[in-house]
Amino acid sequence: MASRPPLPKPNGFQRALADFQNRLKPAERQQFKVTTLDELKVTILAIQSQQRSRKKMMHMGRLVPFLEAMEQFGKVIEVFLNVSEVLAFVWGPMKLLLLTAINWTESFDTLLDAYQRIAENFPIFEGYQSTFSQNDKMQSVMEHAWSNILEFHIKALRIFEQSMLKQFFRSLWKDFKTRFQSILDDLKRQKELVESHANRYHIHNYENDRLKMLAEFKEASVKRSSERKAFVSQWIAAPQAIIDHEHICETLRESSEATQRPMGQWILNHEDVKSWLDKTVPKSSTIWVTAIAGAGKTVLASVIIDHLKQRDTEPVGFFYCKHGDPKKRTLLSFLKSTLSQLVAQQDQLVPYYYDEAIKSGEITLQSVKHCKTLLLHMLQNIPKAYLIVDGLDECDDNERKAILSFLQETLSICDSLNPAKLRALILSRDERDIKKALAMATMIRLGQQDTLQDMKVYIDCKASAIQDIFRFSDADREYIEQYVLDKSDGMFLFAKLVLSNLEGQPNLKCFHKEFHSLPQGLGQAYDRNLHRIRNNPNHNQRAVAEKILSLVLCSRRPLMSRELQAAISIDPQEQTVDSTLRLSLDMRDICGSLIEIIPGGAVELVHATASTYIQELGYIPRWMAELSMTYICLNYLSYECFGETSKPAILRYIHEGYFAFQDYAIAHWTDHVPALLESLKGVTLDGQSHKDDIISAFTLFAAQYDAELASTDKSREMLDAKVLRQLDHSQHVVSLWEHSTNYKALTDDRKDKVSIGKLGKALEINRPLLEATPTTSTNAIMDTHSLENFYGSNWFKCSRLSCYYFHEGFASHRDRQGHYDRHDRPFSCDDDDCPSSKIGFGSLKEFEKHRRNMHPGKGKLTQTFKRLKQLGRPGVEVAKNTCPECSFKFDSRLQFRLHLVWHNAQKTQVARKPARYQV
Repeated sequence: MASRPPLPKPNGFQRALADFQNRLKPAERQQFKVTTLDELKVTILAIQSQQRSRKKMMHMGRLVPFLEAMEQFGKVIEVFLNVSEVLAFVWGPMKLLLLTAINWTESFDTLLDAYQRIAENFPIFEGYQSTFSQNDKMQSVMEHAWSNILEFHIKALRIFEQSMLKQFFRSLWKDFKTRFQSILDDLKRQKELVESHANRYHIHNYENDRLKMLAEFKEASVKRSSERKAFVSQWIAAPQAIIDHEHICETLRESSEATQRPMGQWILNHEDVKSWLDKTVPKSSTIWVTAIAGAGKTVLASVIIDHLKQRDTEPVGFFYCKHGDPKKRTLLSFLKSTLSQLVAQQDQLVPYYYDEAIKSGEITLQSVKHCKTLLLHMLQNIPKAYLIVDGLDECDDNERKAILSFLQETLSICDSLNPAKLRALILSRDERDIKKALAMATMIRLGQQDTLQDMKVYIDCKASAIQDIFRFSDADREYIEQYVLDKSDGMFLFAKLVLSNLEGQPNLKCFHKEFHSLPQGLGQAYDRNLHRIRNNPNHNQRAVAEKILSLVLCSRRPLMSRELQAAISIDPQEQTVDSTLRLSLDMRDICGSLIEIIPGGAVELVHATASTYIQELGYIPRWMAELSMTYICLNYLSYECFGETSKPAILRYIHEGYFAFQDYAIAHWTDHVPALLESLKGVTLDGQSHKDDIISAFTLFAAQYDAELASTDKSREMLDAKVLRQLDHSQHVVSLWEHSTNYKALTDDRKDKVSIGKLGKALEINRPLLEATPTTSTNAIMDTHSLENFYGSNWFKCSRLSCYYFHEGFASHRDRQGHYDRHDRPFSCDDDDCPSSKIGFGSLKEFEKHRRNMHPGKGKLTQTFKRLKQLGRPGVEVAKNTCPECSFKFDSRLQFRLHLVWHNAQKTQVARKPARYQV
């Protein structure tokens, strides 16, 4: 059997067209392939008529050269493609772009100008057929011209398809300008080659240069996009909800792998959730999942989030509210987190958010109003999106109300645009205010039976671990599983606390004692875990566990595990940071199931209820937690290392980890001093040791920084008399309290500076020495790894106390310097070609003056004077273009010619005369 001959290799025209079609949406592909030039001209005529009726005429004559150039080009390339409809993929996009752009004058004017500029630079191929026959390399020039036209249209389509075009257009078109200019430059070079009858050598050089230019442009474009995306992310500075999500997903995977049974998947088959996830419009855009504390709502949220992320058909934003983290329980945190995630999923909109960051004058996004607007624009623009908020009840009442209000307003706006284009899922306890606000939402109330199978999977996994420890039989393990399941009453958290407590028993006798007296409810479950820690025969572990829980309980931001290690290493008695005090055991082994270490290293309490129960059960009263933190901070900041100026001595301190806790202590000691004294109201200090600890820490700190504390103004507030009496009316206590309250009351730039000058100076000295640590030699790499155990990997930190990057830091000096530039000159010109876009301005007043002087009329129509000049040309008479068929008169030559096209189309039955297009 004879083999088939190989298919001919597609030429450049076919490859470019195939690539263009692959980048189109299916609906666009179907629409464009049947569009004719006559249809396009009728559309142009209709637009012109509409503008005339509204008295908003524009110089649409700019389209004529492009249409003529494409017509003649089509006659040439049809020979090479051997098809006659190829230009449909020019007429179709052009028609759609014009119909879209007409809704806003500036975008329409910009589009007309773009077509005019393309026509001015487009090669005229007609009349050069002899050149093509003599030089086959000239065909490649035509191929590149064809590729440029298609490239322009695919880029323009993706800009003009935005629903919120008015908001996004300027930024997106400005971002496209560089690519557009490269297209024009390439067309101009092609025009020169054709007109000069270039030989094969010249064309060969052109193609090499073109390939090099395209590669360089692509590399620069990718780098620029990446840098701008990173800049926007740093500016938004959102809480990393993805870390919380990955932590939960990892826990689910471990349980599923251990039992070979997935957890939480049943929620995806719930009728209301299926409808909410489906393409069809659900009965409500909002679902409210409610259950008791610890019932596994967060697990279900993560299952739904993971499902949507894997489906990857619509953008999804999510937020895990956490009562113990100030950055995860406010409206601003929710807005920033959601916005950051959605921007990361909408690369095409990064230019807009980059411009907003540049213009904002904010180092990090702090304006709730601005953040609301930015997120609303995003959600209105996206065809369909999902928002998921877990643990809403963990936010304070005012913040909860604000989040619900924003969601309701946004859902209402989005529903008015397209029903259910935005869908929200909220998970919380059944609180009255939430119930009232979500009265119209679909409610799913979880009961014990709903989570029964998931509970079994989780308990089976933990019971297997207990079986391995105590060598129980399978029958004993099954009995343990069923007994704990019955006692749990649908609460995952209860099962976790109980099983963790059982797993931590030192011997079989203790296990049986605990097992046969399982707690009733969460309170008793917490109490058992706390009791086990409190009665740990290892005194050292008991003391460390209490210190860890105290510090986590009252910290003003989540402490990193390395920071906790540093705090534990502080020895106030010896006035040292002793690395031998660093824990060799995992903190979770010491504190049981009461804490978690999430990806990234932050240490958190297992649940929002943990903080409440730890205090209410009397294990660690609030005042004791605040005392523990204040005692550490004040003693630590009194160390000699903070007054040292010798470089060798400071380097030694750096390598011994002395400065590992300074970021937290310097930033927050002024929070903990008043918090401690406030928490002592109504508390009687029975033991002399507590009183001595307070007075000694305050005295030592005051002695170290007496000169600066003495200059503190008297506070308008009065320290509680009973508290002061218990502390022997210590003047040092009063001094630190006044300094702290006055500092916290500041609202100007002084809030960005360390309140104690000596401590600020210490930062200025020791931070640069850490940053300068070499990382090139083998020994240096080992040294760096050791230092990262103390200081993490981001050593280049902001010097402004209130800045997020004061403790978060940057990986390089370059990144930090860019951040400093934003601090010093926060207002930047959004014109990329303007030198001031790199320099910036120190105030809004300077920035506005620059715009008035250097960019007058920026943002207004670019062709206003061009149109006036065109309309006012001498020799052009009005209404002299009269149709010979129907005697209609037209003001412009373009209208007249398009009208004639319409008559011809009707005669040949190419197109029918739509009533709305009659003139």
